[in-house]
Amino acid sequence: MDSLGASKEHVLVVDDDFGTLECLEETARVMGLAVSAASTGEDALRIFERDQPDLVVTDVRMPGMDGLTLTQRIKTLQPDCPVIIVTGHGDEETAVAALKAGASDYLRKPFQLLELKSTIVRSVSLVRSRRVEMSAALSVERVESYYELKNEPELVSGLLTCLLRPVDPWLSETQRLHLRVACQELLMNAIEHGNLEISAEEKLQAVLADSYERLLEARRADPRLNRRRVRVWIKHDVKERRFVCRICDEGHGFDWRRFVSASPSQMLERMGSGRGIFLIQTLLSECRYHGNGNEVTVTIHYDDQSQAAGLHAPSSGVSV
Repeated sequence: MDSLGASKEHVLVVDDDFGTLECLEETARVMGLAVSAASTGEDALRIFERDQPDLVVTDVRMPGMDGLTLTQRIKTLQPDCPVIIVTGHGDEETAVAALKAGASDYLRKPFQLLELKSTIVRSVSLVRSRRVEMSAALSVERVESYYELKNEPELVSGLLTCLLRPVDPWLSETQRLHLRVACQELLMNAIEHGNLEISAEEKLQAVLADSYERLLEARRADPRLNRRRVRVWIKHDVKERRFVCRICDEGHGFDWRRFVSASPSQMLERMGSGRGIFLIQTLLSECRYHGNGNEVTVTIHYDDQSQAAGLHAPSSGVSV
């Protein structure tokens, strides 16, 4: 277990204690990994943004940006990057929070060298599995799938990982982020405003009163609404360099034409209502509402250079 063979995965190790940092760094090098090191969360984040390492090992308790915040920032930038949290005595609660925020594993100080190596091997295996998965995805020329979703906003983020996986390898980092944010907004709207008929004003008041969960449960228990589902169709055609996502709820719809025709300044002036459409207009070049507004289609076009080129400039935004 001393070496990972010919692997050159890149690990970023982070700890404000020099002795621990040196141990982490040397162990990773002996295992055949490329290594970067940082003694603060702020430096680690800068290195992560610059070098995009495959794996991060970070202490929880550090001055300034702690390991929990660093984990959250890393997961925002690169959701698939494994993060190993290193905890000390009394840091268990923070470690649990970091695991809930997306960390994939943890070590407890003082750790044994064999334990450190085993934990790194597990995380590198995740990286390699993801790489194989991405390579396999690149060999698929066409994907079509259909989903029926319950009204559970808390599961939307995880669901999006499944929905967007077929197209992820073909998009630039910016495209992936913008597509994910836009689809998350559309799915949340379909559940909350469409199927559960929660208006933007009702949601805002409930959030301010810390009663959103009660409002959500009440609507989901309503016999008039509880059988409604969100339907999602995904089509990815590699030959045409096109990804299409169609989302349909069972609500009554809304006057989407009024929002689409509004100017950016008018949209920004609206508190809550119309915010999602403005966000989607800004992020995507092609998003079309249909009929009474309870069906929407998002289309992404890309080319062979998309992974380096970033998003195409927005054209007409949300349209008919």
